[in-house]
Amino acid sequence: MLQGPRVTLRPTEKDDMEALHALARNVELVQLTGFSWRPESLARWQREFEQHAEDPTEDLFTIVADGLVIGFCTLHQRNRRDSATQLGIGIYHPGYVGHGYGREAIGLLLDWAFYDQGWRRVWLRAISVNERALKAYRKIGFVEEGRLRQQAFFQGQYVDIITMGMLREEWDAIRSS
Repeated sequence: MLQGPRVTLRPTEKDDMEALHALARNVELVQLTGFSWRPESLARWQREFEQHAEDPTEDLFTIVADGLVIGFCTLHQRNRRDSATQLGIGIYHPGYVGHGYGREAIGLLLDWAFYDQGWRRVWLRAISVNERALKAYRKIGFVEEGRLRQQAFFQGQYVDIITMGMLREEWDAIRSS
């Protein structure tokens, strides 16, 4: 379990699926993460969780604040040879969006990724219209590394996907400042 001033990251459990499934009904927030929203049954969510939980290249965390499940974060597409992993995050509880909970969760996850797990590089992707997320990632210290033009279909139009990265030495400098 990773504990910050306002959020806790704990390994996702099957019991979290009901709360995450309910939050995923917020179509607008889910679509901003780049996922194609489609209504799915709780049973399907639980099956997919079990597949992800068994995948040795994924670490899944539930984000909790004030005793409520507010979202999830993950490290996936882990590549030990290159010492790189992809970060994913979704704050889906409307009362916790835009108040720094995602930034705090990412900071906890970066500490764990770099210092406990020994990763050299953490990267992420975001759709270009998710300005709130891109601003937060830049504020944390992620650097834009690339753009996949018109890669994702979002609300009737094709949008770019922005790739951003953080190196351990960059995080070290941010943490020491």
